Amino acid sequence: MNRRRVAIALYGAVAGLEVCWFGAFLDLLNQKAAGGSLPVLFLLGFYPLSFFSHRILRRLSWKRAIPLGCLAWAVTLLFLGKAWFFGRPAWGDSRWLLEFGRSLIGMFHSSSPESLLAVSSAVFWGFGCRLAYLRIQFTTLVSEFQFGLAILLTLFLLNAQWELSTDALIPLTLAFFFFSLGGIAVSHASERETWLSGRYRGRWFAFLVLTIGCILGIGWLISVVVNPPLIEFILSLLAAAGQWIWGWIVKFFIFLGELIPPPKPAELSPGARMAPIKGPTEEPFIFFSDSVREVIRFIWGAGVISLLLVALWRVSSQILEWFRRKMGGMGDARVEPLPGAFREDFLNFLKRLLRIFGLAWPFRRGSRSEPLPAGAELVRKTYRQLSAWAAKKGHGRNPAQTPYEFLQGLTAWLPERQGDLTSITEQYVRTRYGLSAPMENGLEELRQSWQRIRQTRFKKRPKK
Repeated sequence: MNRRRVAIALYGAVAGLEVCWFGAFLDLLNQKAAGGSLPVLFLLGFYPLSFFSHRILRRLSWKRAIPLGCLAWAVTLLFLGKAWFFGRPAWGDSRWLLEFGRSLIGMFHSSSPESLLAVSSAVFWGFGCRLAYLRIQFTTLVSEFQFGLAILLTLFLLNAQWELSTDALIPLTLAFFFFSLGGIAVSHASERETWLSGRYRGRWFAFLVLTIGCILGIGWLISVVVNPPLIEFILSLLAAAGQWIWGWIVKFFIFLGELIPPPKPAELSPGARMAPIKGPTEEPFIFFSDSVREVIRFIWGAGVISLLLVALWRVSSQILEWFRRKMGGMGDARVEPLPGAFREDFLNFLKRLLRIFGLAWPFRRGSRSEPLPAGAELVRKTYRQLSAWAAKKGHGRNPAQTPYEFLQGLTAWLPERQGDLTSITEQYVRTRYGLSAPMENGLEELRQSWQRIRQTRFKKRPKK
């Protein structure tokens, strides 16, 4: 499989992940807030339209691309709003435009289908723009899966709490797992010489699709068998058993209480009566006007939404860290962190937005966070695997050790692999601190060195 097909598969996987969880969110919003009046399918069309538009605008500078992208979004929004909500007035009639503008202005104090349409389309247009400028790697797919999984879990809880329909949520969740499993497998295989470049890559790809289909099919069958009536029956049995046990516990404590003699009654002195509290007769003083309260309400809502997004991002970013430590198995293993792609993309967007208006980035002036090249990412990933492998064998890296100090301990432990360990360490140091990406022959030597180290056989110690 050539690089172009791999890139198309990776972009399709990320797009499928985001469309699935965003479509599930739109379905909940359509049922709960819009009364079924939102054009969900047309809103999902903003994503590919934004992606292809910004792929064309990539050749231009950001100062030209962002205004043109915003103009394209506004024109598309007007066409969709006119066709969906104002079908009767003619295009030349200005009344529908004024009514549409009033609905958008009133979004600060009330939610209307028109305002929900505008906000949802703007968010989805932004995600399409992000995908057009994104360089997809293995860490990108994992981060997208974490964030989408947190969103879907939240949507399932909200659907169960509000007793909404899950006709669209379940198939979107199955499609989400299909895109995530396929995308993660292809991205992981594209970073090294695996079945993607082999002779039987077509058979392996068909086997991958068949395996993912079997996993999702088994999950769907389990969801059909374990239905709400069965869960309610099991919970009713557990509740009956709990009530029976609690009844015997109450009887036991009553029996113990009957063994203790009751205390003698004592006369209590009459307490002083409290005077009745009079409520306020005057109306409370109103400090703010209606317009100021609307602005405060909007700021409060934006703050709550921001806190929820930050909480979801923190949960999704900690999932990979937890899995990485569990798979490493050792607390003394020193490996490199994998930052979330969502945070990096958001910071890059803020930097470029401030640069358009002539403002310097307040935290890191003059620095630009660019994604790592494919060769540099492979070198750093191989060194992380070497550190985790050594820690699993009982020779983990101390956080205070430098790479060369850690190399001395590794060569003393495996003197027969001194050349391979030295080669991997030197390439890592040049890539990590020298900012020089290795060539193709260096990557091939890196793969062979890591393969030989993994195939090292250790002599079994005789039992005492």
